[in-house]
Amino acid sequence: MDESVQQFVERMGLICEKEGMARSAGRIFGLLLIGGRPYSLDELAEKLQASKAGVSTNCRMLEQFGMIERVSSLGDRRDFYRAQDSPWEHIMRVAQSRWREMVKIFGDAQAALPPQMAEGKRRLREAERFHGLLITEVDRMLDTWRRMENGGTPAGPTENAA
Repeated sequence: MDESVQQFVERMGLICEKEGMARSAGRIFGLLLIGGRPYSLDELAEKLQASKAGVSTNCRMLEQFGMIERVSSLGDRRDFYRAQDSPWEHIMRVAQSRWREMVKIFGDAQAALPPQMAEGKRRLREAERFHGLLITEVDRMLDTWRRMENGGTPAGPTENAA
């Protein structure tokens, strides 16, 4: 593997490790992000000097996070993986899905708590509002991102007029 590719892959491993993922998952994502083509589990294991079982486990996790996708090749029974197109949007949509679940859980728990647990209700209300704001703001950010990807500017037409 080229030195610059290896450095990038290792740095992605460290970044993802800081985010609570396995370092090897970050290394896989890094390689797929810059690799420019789908890789089989065997190829990933060989290039990253990792076990095929570990690579397979981490690929499934990255796929669940919306960072990579499994693809097939006509006439080949093996699974191949590649970075999602615009993985950033997929990552944020997966996060939004978790936040929506949390909003519901906070709301349900808030409604179920007895009145004497006012402080607990207040904290749950705050958590519900915070996660609702995250969902709204990520939607807004992704709209901006799509405009930029389509050659637009970060601010929409009405935002520029202000």
